[in-house]
Amino acid sequence: MELYLIPQPQRCARLTGTAQIDREAPVVLSQPAGDARLLRAAQTIFANVQCVQGPYALYSDGSFAAACPVRQPESYLLTLRGAVVQLAANDAAGLFYGIQTLRQYLAMPAHPAVEITDWPELALRSDYLDMRGIYPKFENLLRYIEEMAAYKLNTLVIEYEDKLPRARKDLCHPTDALTPEQHRRLLEVARENFIDIIPLQQSFGHLEYVLKLPEYQHLREIPEAPGEMCPLREGAYELAASLLEETARLHPDSRYLHLGCDEVWSLGQSDECKANGKTRGRIAIEYINRLAEKVVSLGKIPIVWHDMMADVWRGGEMGEAGNYDDLALLNKNLVVAIWLYSPDRVNLVAPKLMEALHAHGIRTIPCSAVRASDRCGMQNYPCIEQRLRNIDTWCELIANSRCDGMINTNWWSTFSFGNPYGLFETSRYTAFYAADRCWNLRADSAAFLERFLGAYHGAYDIVLTTGAERRYDYYKLIGQYLPQITRNRDTALLIDVLYRQEYATSVNFAAFRGDLYPDRPVELDCLRERAPKQYANLRGIEAELRDVLSRLLEPGMAELFFESRSYPNRLYKRELERILQQTLP
Repeated sequence: MELYLIPQPQRCARLTGTAQIDREAPVVLSQPAGDARLLRAAQTIFANVQCVQGPYALYSDGSFAAACPVRQPESYLLTLRGAVVQLAANDAAGLFYGIQTLRQYLAMPAHPAVEITDWPELALRSDYLDMRGIYPKFENLLRYIEEMAAYKLNTLVIEYEDKLPRARKDLCHPTDALTPEQHRRLLEVARENFIDIIPLQQSFGHLEYVLKLPEYQHLREIPEAPGEMCPLREGAYELAASLLEETARLHPDSRYLHLGCDEVWSLGQSDECKANGKTRGRIAIEYINRLAEKVVSLGKIPIVWHDMMADVWRGGEMGEAGNYDDLALLNKNLVVAIWLYSPDRVNLVAPKLMEALHAHGIRTIPCSAVRASDRCGMQNYPCIEQRLRNIDTWCELIANSRCDGMINTNWWSTFSFGNPYGLFETSRYTAFYAADRCWNLRADSAAFLERFLGAYHGAYDIVLTTGAERRYDYYKLIGQYLPQITRNRDTALLIDVLYRQEYATSVNFAAFRGDLYPDRPVELDCLRERAPKQYANLRGIEAELRDVLSRLLEPGMAELFFESRSYPNRLYKRELERILQQTLP
């Protein structure tokens, strides 16, 4: 039988017989010091947990747990046979992750006896929350943090923008910012689940929410770039430093602080930068070094995106170009996050750039994208083949590098620049695929879809054909498995209704045939026969979309997302009504 476990364990040995674990039977939780998080995690499975002082372990009363043979952080040994549970770990996180594996195992319909020896290959395994656009209901966001922990992600980078509860209210979104209570709760739930929050505070580019204010508009590199700050203008550093100070204060337990500093496309066009006489890359590095010193003084490790310091932008594209010599000037406390979302770009740019940074004693963190702009139409969900290949390519490179972590970015698109990429919920598949590979770089990707359908959706024993279907077609296939889905059903329903909406809107393009052939009765008769049926079908689908959105998003966000997907349909419909001279449903 398939073991529906995510991430795939490093070693799993089948033992003779089966396991019959009684959740009501007493178990012993052993740990050197009383970590209440471990007790609460154990109590989510077992009704009778006895606490003792000793090595990190969880085992059936009257039994014992052998020492974990792998002596590295977050490792554990789990043996399940008969009525006996034996779980031993090297540290608190390892015991927590062993409990997550046990929970997934017990959710399976059958339980072969097994011995699992497991550990992560990457120390930092991160997802990303972009709060600049539409993000989940707060309770759903907290639930997602718990899901992250279940799949052994241990870090979440949050780009708050104007959603952080700052002291200055004009820097907070008037309706969608987190309240201080919500923010404290977010940090509490993250800590409860062994997840480190890395706040991202933009300090160079992407500062629209700050530089829109009249008192700060003069700090723009050029007036036409509303989010890009001139690093050489008086007051720019002071503004960035104040933002970093407040962000650090609101995240006292965070080890890292991300500076952002990407995509400052207008850099070098201000009078100050032109008079400076240095390259864009040199100007960026000197400014970033000042910010890094500030972050270090706040007790945090600074992270920064790579693109501006390496000056690799050419003609709006990320390429191989760049002056890597200046990288020797970087503050050695910096960690450089290398974001490359195309498999080809990873192979083209990353090895040389990583080699240069490592030679100068600079740590790097590779960054894939579990959702990004892939120029695939509406992008209701990630472009799956591109995203999985991007993750795989990075993992292959990481296996032969000195990197000990990976950030899997999850991007949003603002409405002012077109349709958003899709809801946060639709990227679960790619996010947990990345979690699978970050834990085990050699995980069996060919069987991931089956494991995901089982572990995430409770749809066990679905047999798929070999080939691309196994790997890529979750978003096309999920609708047909709805009767078998018992967990996370809203996610599946959302994907299914969006997929059916895409298919139903094909009638829109028939408007062009009516416009091209206005005097052809056969064309118009065909449209008159098809259009009423398809628009009636579309109205029903849109009602389903509204229903599922109401459970995932706050009302205002739900309406914005719905309009982004329905407004173009209404425009096409009006055009067809004009051509056909009739009212459509």
